[in-house]
Amino acid sequence: MIYATLWLTLIGVTFFEQISEVNKFAETIAFRQAEMFFQHILTMWKWDSQLGGVYVPISPDMAPNPYLTVPNRDILTSDGQQLTLVNPSHMTRELAEIEFRQTGMNVHVTSLKPMRPENKPDKWEAAALAAFMRGESNKQALTDINGQPMYRFMAPVRVEESCLKCHNSPEAQVGQISGGISISIPVTSLDNFISSRLKNLQVTHGVIGTVGLVALLFSYLAQSRLSRRLVKTKNHLQLAYLDSLTLLPNRRYYDAFVKREWKRASRHGYPLSMIMIDIDYFKAYNDSLGHLEGDHCLRQVARTLRKYFRRPSDLIARYGGEEFCVVAACDDVQIAQLADILRMAVETMQLPHPKSVISKYVTVSLGVATLVPDEGCDYDQLLHNADQALYMAKQRGRNRVEKYESIQPDGEYILPS
Repeated sequence: MIYATLWLTLIGVTFFEQISEVNKFAETIAFRQAEMFFQHILTMWKWDSQLGGVYVPISPDMAPNPYLTVPNRDILTSDGQQLTLVNPSHMTRELAEIEFRQTGMNVHVTSLKPMRPENKPDKWEAAALAAFMRGESNKQALTDINGQPMYRFMAPVRVEESCLKCHNSPEAQVGQISGGISISIPVTSLDNFISSRLKNLQVTHGVIGTVGLVALLFSYLAQSRLSRRLVKTKNHLQLAYLDSLTLLPNRRYYDAFVKREWKRASRHGYPLSMIMIDIDYFKAYNDSLGHLEGDHCLRQVARTLRKYFRRPSDLIARYGGEEFCVVAACDDVQIAQLADILRMAVETMQLPHPKSVISKYVTVSLGVATLVPDEGCDYDQLLHNADQALYMAKQRGRNRVEKYESIQPDGEYILPS
């Protein structure tokens, strides 16, 4: 679910980024289109200006320009047809009306000092004309005109030599900015383009998102299957190395563990200690209470002993029958102290033992041995020493701890005074 959420979030982020890119691309197209249209108008403007204007028949759609004060503005041909002179700005206005009716694009010839009221600049155009006076080459922005969003482009128009034929004002100088032409393209004119791109984006991201989710699903199912197999294998391994009754490590695990720890202690030169533990009079316990209670007793003792082992270098294992074995990386003093703690912990359980000769409760006898591994002995010697100490604990009355050091080299036991 986490990966699926991250994947969908990534798809969503990229989708909205792509939408933003589409809008920017549409804006770039609109401004480029407006700039090209401006260049087209400017070319016709120069053509008309170089000719000194173009005569066209006077009609309801083409009236004389009242703001054009030049000789022979209106003429009569030999066949009686009335013609009027169309200068560049008038021609541009006529073309702008045609373009507006066909495409909705708005072309506006404007100036800071217009002769025609219709040429008065709006706020954005006035700011653009002021920017042209400061040296800027063009202006473009996304703004509203009468509540309709528009891509707007505007560039200046400069006075040329041919323009002086019509504009004979003493203020007019060649190269001077006489005004500007603004092109406004409705945002809605690109709606079809944007909608088409958005649909493609939706389909593409939908397919990518679905494929990703399907891949995640298959990956999850494969991972789940692998995890189940790993868990099953791990459980089998645990069963192979765990005693099913006490859930302590079994004899097989003990053998592997003590070999590994013996090599490590030999390599680093530190002592390795062992405790052999035996439940006192356990056969009598089974005979009197039955094997089910005997199993319960083993589980209780194992649970109590396990509480005192947290380090990974220590081991408490069921050695066999009613015997347990402890392996710890510590010296003889520490292991003797630990053994006495374990003995008292079992006795403190106060688990009734009706056939015990030494106590009303279940007790344990413990044998302790310590060796620093060297080439002259192996780990079997440590086990043998601990087993000898356990035998001595039983011989001396049980419910006690005996150390191997209490045994003479010739095998005779040193009796307490």
